[in-house]
Amino acid sequence: MKIYTSAQMREREQAAVDAGTSFEQLMENAGTAAASDILQRFPLPGRCLVVCGKGNNGGDGLVIARCLHEQGWQVDIVFLLGEQLSELAELNRQRLPQSERLQIMALQQVSQQKSYDLLLDGVFGTGFSGALPDKVGQCMKALNQMSGTRIALDMPTGLNCDTGQAAENTFMADITYTFAAYKPAHLQAQAQTYCGQIVCLDIGID
Repeated sequence: MKIYTSAQMREREQAAVDAGTSFEQLMENAGTAAASDILQRFPLPGRCLVVCGKGNNGGDGLVIARCLHEQGWQVDIVFLLGEQLSELAELNRQRLPQSERLQIMALQQVSQQKSYDLLLDGVFGTGFSGALPDKVGQCMKALNQMSGTRIALDMPTGLNCDTGQAAENTFMADITYTFAAYKPAHLQAQAQTYCGQIVCLDIGID
């Protein structure tokens, strides 16, 4: 079992890029691996809400959104921290298809929608520490109260991946996909309450 801190994970990603891959390819690998597992668990198309931050965790979510849409899913996307995205996240936003089955919406519109089968958290991932911004905390609180399977990417938003400390209103995942290795928090009993089932996916990093 490989266990990497957030700093070690960044080092391993950089080593993979130095060896000839790219950060773009690593994001594609992460998103497609998670989407493949989701589609095995949920083979019939349904409705998915993807809540994205502005960084690469949100970019992973956008890859998943594209993959689910290609398999017939209705996908709604919220950019929780605004639409100024990281370079890789923006690249994957540009790759989203123009379709009635894929909608960008404001957070306040979500409550007006029908229920979702999947609620996907791609806001902070491994880079979080401290307290959640009020807007994010309120969003996570609302997601935790909605029906549907809750999925986190690498780490539920609000959970520190190195210490396992949970902020108020941390996302309560049913499934957490961790990429390349487990993070220290995944192995802590108190943090596992927020992670649900933890699935480690190979994305091409040693």
